[in-house]
Amino acid sequence: MATAGRGQAVRLRSGDVVRLRQVRPDDAPALARAYANLGEQSRYRRFFTVVPELPEATLTAAAGVDHHDHEALVALPLLSSEIVGECRFVRYADRPDTADLAVTVIDAWQGRGLGSVLLSRLCERALEVGIAYFTAEALAENQTMLALLPSLGRVETESRGPVVTARIEIGKPPQQSHQELLDLLMAAARGEIVVIPVPLRRLIRVPDGFAHVVRLPVTMLLRALRPRSPAPGPAGPAEDAGKEPPADPSD
Repeated sequence: MATAGRGQAVRLRSGDVVRLRQVRPDDAPALARAYANLGEQSRYRRFFTVVPELPEATLTAAAGVDHHDHEALVALPLLSSEIVGECRFVRYADRPDTADLAVTVIDAWQGRGLGSVLLSRLCERALEVGIAYFTAEALAENQTMLALLPSLGRVETESRGPVVTARIEIGKPPQQSHQELLDLLMAAARGEIVVIPVPLRRLIRVPDGFAHVVRLPVTMLLRALRPRSPAPGPAGPAEDAGKEPPADPSD
């Protein structure tokens, strides 16, 4: 994930737009608030415990990662400092090509496609630092989590009582395109995003040739971008620019 350090704006299946970025040491209070926004079932499924709050030492360690052997990505709504989802991997010292995987989405944001987006970006980051396999543990009852794993690559599972242990061979991430930028601009043109604020302009992956016109009205920028998109057929890209990808049933 080349933009992990400075962040990236992503549109979810639900239509919501979030910022994804690497966790920072000063995120510890926001991580504590995110944990507080997990229901009892969500806490148990993620941490195998229902303690009311995480110890300060745990929060400090969760926010102070090295971004190589221990990476963590967080999701925040636009113009908000609240964390609504996070995912992370921790590399095994004796198996440098393998890391343990975990993902958490607060209750209010579950079912929107955030978990799958976080995991997809985490896979990109893992491949960048030489990790080829993930391991993960989930309760057998946590079918939502188990259903997400095959989208990451080839999965092998083993059940031991109520816990399922999975090993995932990370697949090659799909080739990135400018579709996310087009989707965001289309949302702005429809009024779903009233303005494109400065933080979003910095996060959106704007093609180099248009970096200087990102402050233009959205409809004008769309008009400029559409001809640069490859046309799939005679219909032309202008007719397809606003179409959304099919929903992922796994999340």
